[in-house]
Amino acid sequence: MRPKLAEPWLLLDLGRPHQVAGWPIVGPAWGMARRIAWLQVRDADLPPDVDPESCFAERARRDGIIADLGLMTAAEIARFSCEENGSVTAIVTAGLDNGESVQPAAIDGPAVPWHAGTINTVLHSAVPLTQAAMLEALSIVTEARTAALLDLSLTLTDGRALTGTGTDCIVVAAPARPAAERHCGLHTALGRKIGETVYRAMKRAVTPP
Repeated sequence: MRPKLAEPWLLLDLGRPHQVAGWPIVGPAWGMARRIAWLQVRDADLPPDVDPESCFAERARRDGIIADLGLMTAAEIARFSCEENGSVTAIVTAGLDNGESVQPAAIDGPAVPWHAGTINTVLHSAVPLTQAAMLEALSIVTEARTAALLDLSLTLTDGRALTGTGTDCIVVAAPARPAAERHCGLHTALGRKIGETVYRAMKRAVTPP
């Protein structure tokens, strides 16, 4: 399940169509997908008047990339992190130039400038999941992402804890089969595995080499 690096692209082929849930730049928020692609960009590639989906599609056509789901980041694509733990694989690219916080900002605080940095997380579960379990997995991925960032004590210029970026994307993929797991909360072995695997992948992606 390890992705293939072809700079400025990172490519992941799941082998067959999987059920996916999340919010990619390109592709369904809920649907079927097999091929996932990350594209490394710069601020200059995505000025405010450029649509990210159109930018991705144009670059993919130019480079001959086939992708059912597309993600974009200014992070150095070669520094992606991939963690495997049995039935669970987490892949993270982490750019923090677009860092943000869910903590309330001071009323007169400075605006955070827009950058193309983005944390992209893809979780693959070899265990089939129901729709409810897929949504539960998205919650755990988000929790693990934020826990890793908080443990690294990253802050914004106004002192608030960095809890993510303004353009983070998360995707969960699992085989579309009968007899899927109905739940994967943190009280289940699968849920713990999801959280721990994403946590490790996130810390590796953010920590300087």
